[in-house]
Amino acid sequence: MRRHLASAPAFSFALLLCVLAVPLFAQQTVAARGRVVDGEGNPVPGVKVLLDYRGHVVQKYRTKTDKNGEFIHLNVYEGQYQVTLSKDDVGEVSFPFAVRELASTEKPPDLRFSPRPAPPPPPPGSGLAPAAEVPGAAPADAQLDFTQIAADINAATALSREGHEDEAIAAYEAILAQAPNIPLVHYRMAESQKKKGDAAAAGAGYRRSIELDPKFVDGYVGLATVLAESGKGDEAVAAIRSGVAEDETSGRLRYALGVLEMHAGHNREAREALLKAAELDPENFETQYHLGTLALNMGDTAEAVSRFRQFIEAAPADASNVDLARSLIGALQK
Repeated sequence: MRRHLASAPAFSFALLLCVLAVPLFAQQTVAARGRVVDGEGNPVPGVKVLLDYRGHVVQKYRTKTDKNGEFIHLNVYEGQYQVTLSKDDVGEVSFPFAVRELASTEKPPDLRFSPRPAPPPPPPGSGLAPAAEVPGAAPADAQLDFTQIAADINAATALSREGHEDEAIAAYEAILAQAPNIPLVHYRMAESQKKKGDAAAAGAGYRRSIELDPKFVDGYVGLATVLAESGKGDEAVAAIRSGVAEDETSGRLRYALGVLEMHAGHNREAREALLKAAELDPENFETQYHLGTLALNMGDTAEAVSRFRQFIEAAPADASNVDLARSLIGALQK
């Protein structure tokens, strides 16, 4: 997997290579000199310089810039090189360059480049990075290429979407072999295991995802769903409540809690959770449908009609339960 250096201020370097003639050996050699400067022409000390010869033999020349940003390496073969400049906390850039003998009056070429800083690690709750404070989880590694990880996850998810669950699980396992503490990978693999009917493995995967990132909402919802489908309603409610304790601003968690409490017959708790869900996430029109159903169960006809109307107004025409809500309104108004 590709790796990026830690994020740091962008420097733009220019490498000024001067090659001065020295006596001939079996093959023509020169003295390579250069000066590394930033975008404004200021010398940059402490830059590691690697000259990787691309000629007839394997030969690497290493040196470092001094306090004036200058370096020199004697007896360097003429020819094609891969030049790599690197500096801790700044970055690394590699590019091809032809080292040759220059006339005393010839101006050496300026080579300018800007090391691209790595993007910051994804925030907690994204599922792409573990929370550093979780026991057993390494701190989010700023050198991981999260863009590539996301692409690999999407490729594995596409396999699952096409019904190739075994291949998808193998792809997720390959990602975890390189980046074992990515919550989203554990979650997606659990989704595939759930589709295969392996509730125990799925539950373990969901749990691991929220162990790595306690703010990962999808992990709580997935765990609660597999528990509820396994007849463990109380454990499902407890899982969602633990998620709410970690993220009190999540409307999705409050919605899931309200639905689970309603199915358990806990009307007061369900109403409280669903009202909070409607406040936190007003775009979720399904909340109004469940509030209407709950009002109907509690004998409040007027509120039931009001909630069903709000649901119908907000939901797409082809959304689930729209026709049922219309029928219920008609029946309740007779």
